[in-house]
Amino acid sequence: MVEKIKKLLSSKVLKNGIWLTILQLVNTVIPVITIPYVTRILGTNEYGIFSIALNWILYLQVLVEYGFGLSGSRKVALLKENSHKELNGLFNNIISARIILLIFSFVILNLICVLSSFNMQTYLSMLILFTMIFGTTFQLTWLFQGKQDMKFITIINVISRVVSVILIFMFVKKPSDIYLYCGLYSITLLLSSIISMIVAWEKYNLKFRFAKLNSVFKEFKDGFYLFTSSAMTKVFSGFGVTILGIYTTASITGIYSAIYKIPYVLTMFFSPVSQAIYPYISKQFSYGSEKGINCVKKIGLPIFGVFAFLSFLIIIFNKFLINLLFGAEYAKYSIIVIPLVVQFLFAIINNFIGIQSLVANGKQKNYSRAFTVGCIAIVLSNLILGKLYGIYGVSIAAPIGEIILTVSLIIQLKKIERSENND
Repeated sequence: MVEKIKKLLSSKVLKNGIWLTILQLVNTVIPVITIPYVTRILGTNEYGIFSIALNWILYLQVLVEYGFGLSGSRKVALLKENSHKELNGLFNNIISARIILLIFSFVILNLICVLSSFNMQTYLSMLILFTMIFGTTFQLTWLFQGKQDMKFITIINVISRVVSVILIFMFVKKPSDIYLYCGLYSITLLLSSIISMIVAWEKYNLKFRFAKLNSVFKEFKDGFYLFTSSAMTKVFSGFGVTILGIYTTASITGIYSAIYKIPYVLTMFFSPVSQAIYPYISKQFSYGSEKGINCVKKIGLPIFGVFAFLSFLIIIFNKFLINLLFGAEYAKYSIIVIPLVVQFLFAIINNFIGIQSLVANGKQKNYSRAFTVGCIAIVLSNLILGKLYGIYGVSIAAPIGEIILTVSLIIQLKKIERSENND
């Protein structure tokens, strides 16, 4: 038993998980600290404008990420030791692909603003927040995650975020400081990406050269199904804000966006767990599907139990919690947190069925098919319920789409099991 504990404590999976947990803890705690301050300082209207602008930028961020976070980390994890040439080639391919997507996303940003009815305040907020997309282009979390070496990226992100939050408290003092807040919000990702590129150059001797187009297109092809599922994930999480931005006021959008941060914080706590176990489960699937599935079940059940308990506490104390975090103006709509937390619980289930069971087993295509069904469901339910019932309709639409996704993923998983049994 003692030897097993020693082996566990010295394992890369555990160390990687600890660093990822620290990273996500910082990413979670800082919003909890700043959002109550910012929502009160900016007010519901300006915070709503910020939320609408950020929501569109996050769509573009998904485009530039293009699923490389998973496909890249999986390829790195499967590379043999001392395969520097292959690693540098993968590095060049992914960064080159993201630069192309960066240029494309800037064109899309301006098209959105020209074709929509956004006012100048929203447009300028979007331009400032576009700094995040530059950061995403050179973000190397996929590299460090695949290497199971999250120490450096964690330290970099912690320093960047701490500096950002200090500056927010120092300089954001009134609603008209919305542009300053956008800049301080987005600069974190850019700074951490620049530093991580330097670390990658020093630690792994990676040097960037723009890759050949055929190599770039191969990365696009390999990451396509993960990209579509990532895009659909963004639809799941952000479409409510999009719909409210169209059908309601900036103030209502700001209230919804603030309350949505509560299940989002839970997601941020769950994310490092998911990221830490993903490379390990991927390897288990390389030994056989049965071994991989058993590993998912063994790890998944206790993790789900912990988050189910936390969700129950949030539901019980929802009004008190929202009043404490955001103020009385937001607490009037506290009931909407209940369906949003239910959505989060089904999202955990979907992560273990989808990411940990299908994607880790190389079944990205099946994962993407299921997500397509779920995405259609969330779009239709938001369009209908958001139009009819506003903020309440959008909140109810969230778990509806997630539950339909659960059913779709189970169907795909059963299909694969039947196919393997027939073989």
